[in-house]
Amino acid sequence: MENKTGKYIKYAIGEIVLVMIGILLALQVNNWNENRKISNIEQLLLHDLRTEIQSNIVALNKNIKSHSASLDAIITLDSVITNIKQVNRPLELGRLIGAHDYNSTYDPSTGILNSIINSGKLDYISNRELRYKLSSLNDIILDTNESADEFSEMRSQFYWPLLGQLYERQTVGRFKFNHVKIINSSEFNWWLLLGKLNRIEGLAEENELMKTLKEILELIESETKK
Repeated sequence: MENKTGKYIKYAIGEIVLVMIGILLALQVNNWNENRKISNIEQLLLHDLRTEIQSNIVALNKNIKSHSASLDAIITLDSVITNIKQVNRPLELGRLIGAHDYNSTYDPSTGILNSIINSGKLDYISNRELRYKLSSLNDIILDTNESADEFSEMRSQFYWPLLGQLYERQTVGRFKFNHVKIINSSEFNWWLLLGKLNRIEGLAEENELMKTLKEILELIESETKK
């Protein structure tokens, strides 16, 4: 009788162990399927982000080139004013004056990034460094655009009113700039100094943003290759 009881107990324990093993295997398979699902979603998000970041890098590069040309024109005008460099007037002066105040605000595509953040899907991205950089990107863009906004405000306050004062009316009813009067005015010299300082600061911020975008792209590339 005792032998039978012992056999029943061993059998019952064996059954319990088998059931527990089955449950654990089922949980393991379920976890594996869930992780695979999350990984697939992550790859889709990274693919869309890569396309958006690549497009934004191209757009920012255009901004940097335009603002660099503006700074070059400002520096050359400053050299002309201080007689360090001579130019072919008035054509060269007209070109420099026309180029020096070019300004554009960086307007990147952030629809995919914002959708990921607002929907809470940022947590699907497993790389912690990448998550941090993506979550702070919009703030960096806003900070970068501050210099361009300030340049636009200063241009409206100091430079454009000056142009209105130095327009010269022609006999046929048309107007033209007197470029020599413009560069020799104290107001223009003041504006040129402000514009130069602002442009140097703005380009430093834009280049820093470019560095961040390229770092994000590099992280995305590394995650998509896994």
